Amino acid sequence: MTQSNEAGGTERLNDLALSFKKSQALAAALEFDLFTALSEGIATPAGLARRCGIDAETVDRLLVICKAMDLVRVEAGRHVNCDDVERYLVRDKPTFFGDYLKFTISAEYDEWRNFPDNLRDVTSEPLPSKLYDGDLNDPERARAFTQAGYNSSIALAHRLAKRFDFSRYRHWLDFAGGSGSYAIAACKRYPELRATVMDHPNVVPVTAEYVAEHGLEDRIAARPGNFLNAEDYPGDCDLISYITPLHWYLKDDVVQTLRRAYDALPAGGGILIVGYMLNEDRSGPLDPAYYHLQAIRDGHYSGHVPSGPEYCAYLEEAGFTDAHHDWLLANRLGQIAARKPG
Repeated sequence: MTQSNEAGGTERLNDLALSFKKSQALAAALEFDLFTALSEGIATPAGLARRCGIDAETVDRLLVICKAMDLVRVEAGRHVNCDDVERYLVRDKPTFFGDYLKFTISAEYDEWRNFPDNLRDVTSEPLPSKLYDGDLNDPERARAFTQAGYNSSIALAHRLAKRFDFSRYRHWLDFAGGSGSYAIAACKRYPELRATVMDHPNVVPVTAEYVAEHGLEDRIAARPGNFLNAEDYPGDCDLISYITPLHWYLKDDVVQTLRRAYDALPAGGGILIVGYMLNEDRSGPLDPAYYHLQAIRDGHYSGHVPSGPEYCAYLEEAGFTDAHHDWLLANRLGQIAARKPG
């Protein structure tokens, strides 16, 4: 009988095949606020059980798997969170995005279930609806989706506000702007900037709540709007952005969308895309590659993740000039910008 070398033979393949177990274990720890309880200094199994609302034996088993996944470690006889867990998965931390991870695990788990069946007899005819439409049509799901988006994006929004020169613009239209996190961060940094955030009607009330929480109601408007509709492009904006919706569309739809922006902008106006982006040789990175493959659903191509040069080519085809790309979030999200000539 041939013996497998676990370290150099099947371990990596096993890990790939069974990664869904890791995501479910992480979701369970988040569901019961285990990481928050540890951050609060609760040390005994009984104390953790009371805080998490589950049996002490269940807590012990969660701790075992969290230690195995390098989420939790033991220091001086106490369980403590690993550094990244302490920063991002403890509920009262300003950088907490555990709700986003819980939402994503729940929303996408079924999308990937039996995924190979999607790859048979694929047609170029578009799907009747996008993957997230059902979430947004349900007000409660739309609220959960938007809140999770705020938690996951506010830190990145401040990074964009530092990296992109918003001082050249006076009125920014942010399509599919979700919680308004990007507009909030930019308006805090650039006091002369106004923004309009457009999204699904069930998202807009949540956007308005976040805008009010930051005291920016006089500078950020939240309105229903769809970037596929030419009539939703106001004529008084000098910057238009699309932050992470375009990978759910095929090239023709994306170029048409960019042409709508071109027509709505004044000469010299700017366009900004933040989106999942493949590297130039299309060998990854992994997260954009996931989305690129996932955009085959029920025998349809429902989207496409471009490389940086592809994004720039789309912009140039729509009439823009000076297109350039870079990573906003390394190996995940690109930052692509151009301007309308004149």
